[in-house]
Amino acid sequence: MATIAEASAHIFLVQSRFNELVSQGVIGKAERGAYDLERVREQYIKHIRKKASGRSGDADGLTGARADLAREQTAAVALKNAVARNDYAPLVLIMKGVGMIVSTFRERVLAIPGKIATSCEMRSRDEIEEMLRAELYEALDELSRPIVTVADLARSADGDSDGIDEGSLDSEAAAEPKPDRVG
Repeated sequence: MATIAEASAHIFLVQSRFNELVSQGVIGKAERGAYDLERVREQYIKHIRKKASGRSGDADGLTGARADLAREQTAAVALKNAVARNDYAPLVLIMKGVGMIVSTFRERVLAIPGKIATSCEMRSRDEIEEMLRAELYEALDELSRPIVTVADLARSADGDSDGIDEGSLDSEAAAEPKPDRVG
């Protein structure tokens, strides 16, 4: 059995650090002058091993910094691989593509009254309704075939003029589905 001074000297620590380890629960507290040197040494060695392996929860140490760096590098590689597989698209590109689709659809729908107004003269309500429904279905069909591709949006993000081929905004150009479409 040993005192605090003897136990701390046994594991080459100053008394204040030994007391910190006791208060942290690393070394079991004992009655005055009743520290078992072998038990103190075992507890301290276990603590040192745990800290060295990075399991101590000590994020301030070098081990914690290395673990943080490894996690960040893993995340960066995972993101790079997702981009390479086309599993990822930056939110700004998606927002731009959706904005273009909605804008085109809005223009198409707002053009319907002018497009069918003259055709509606002297027609029955049922005929007008049928014409209007046909125009709306056509507009909705165009909406179901977005003409903005991920490649178009990526070129746009890289700074190539507008990045979108103006000819691709025609409904005829959008008739064939493209495999890398947004939406």
